Amino acid sequence: IILTILVAAIMYIIQHKSELFIEPGKKIVTGVIMDDWDKQLDYVKNTPEKSKLKEALKIYIDSLKIKDISENKGLENIIGMIKTATADSLISDAELKEISKNLKPDKNERPE
Repeated sequence: IILTILVAAIMYIIQHKSELFIEPGKKIVTGVIMDDWDKQLDYVKNTPEKSKLKEALKIYIDSLKIKDISENKGLENIIGMIKTATADSLISDAELKEISKNLKPDKNERPE
């Protein structure tokens, strides 16, 4: 009986309270990405656009839900856009606007 109760409690926590485990992990991943940002994009000139893009990307990653990560092909698209924008070692205002537009959540999605 005790084993059944424990299994049911664990299953409930996993199904309904998974953010208890996911949120700390997401903070660690965000920190690693932001640290790696500085190393990977060291060749890009330090401009306000670079700082704004870094902040927008951090907010975007923080706002992702765990189910969005596995289903989200837009993240690969955003990474490709960042690589293209940084190829010339300068992020222009137009490139920043285009990437930022893709970092905004889809307005057609229902909030949970």
